[in-house]
Amino acid sequence: MRFNPPPNWPPVPPGWTPPAGWHPDPSWPPPPTGWPLWVPDRNPGRRTAVILGAVVAVLLIAGAAVVTVAVTRDGQSAGTDGTPPPTTASALSDEDQIEKVVAQFEQAWNGQEYDNLRNLMCAEMRSDEQFSRANFAEMRDEMGTLSLTVTSIEVTGETADTVIENDGTDPDNIAFAYENGQWKWCEL
Repeated sequence: MRFNPPPNWPPVPPGWTPPAGWHPDPSWPPPPTGWPLWVPDRNPGRRTAVILGAVVAVLLIAGAAVVTVAVTRDGQSAGTDGTPPPTTASALSDEDQIEKVVAQFEQAWNGQEYDNLRNLMCAEMRSDEQFSRANFAEMRDEMGTLSLTVTSIEVTGETADTVIENDGTDPDNIAFAYENGQWKWCEL
C-alpha cells in the first residue's frame, strides 16, 4: 500500500510514507469525501514487463517482415549471372516434382477447385477452349473423384511421359511439360 495524499493537501516527496502516529497538519483542509488515503502500490515491474513485451512483439513483427521481403525478393529476381534463383522445387528430383503435381492435381480435382487445377496445367491446356470451367464441372461429374498413383515416369529434357493409375486400375499415359521452372500436367 502507498500513501495517497488528497489533491487539496501539500505535495509529498515521491515514495514518502507517513511514520507511525503521524497526523495531518490541522491547518490542511479535510480530504474530499470518500478519498482513500491508502491505495494499492502501482506495480512498476508489471509496467516494465508490458513495455518489454510490446518491444519484443514489435521486433518479432519487424523480423518476420524482413524475412518475408527477403524470401519474396529472392523468389522474384535472377542471380547475378542471369540464371534463375534456386527454388525449393529444384531441390526435389524431376520425378518427385511430377509426383507432387499429380497429388496436387488429384486434390484440386476432388475438391472441384478449377483455378487450382488450371494452375497445374501447361500453357497449351490452359489455352484450350475445351478446358473451360463449365467443361471441368461436367468432366468432374462424369468421372467422379480420383485416387491417382504414378507407376512410372520417364523424363526427357523438358518433357516427361508418365503412367498414372486411377484407383489401382485404368493406367493412362500422361505427358508433363517443364514450364517456367515447374512441371505442368499437359493432357487429360
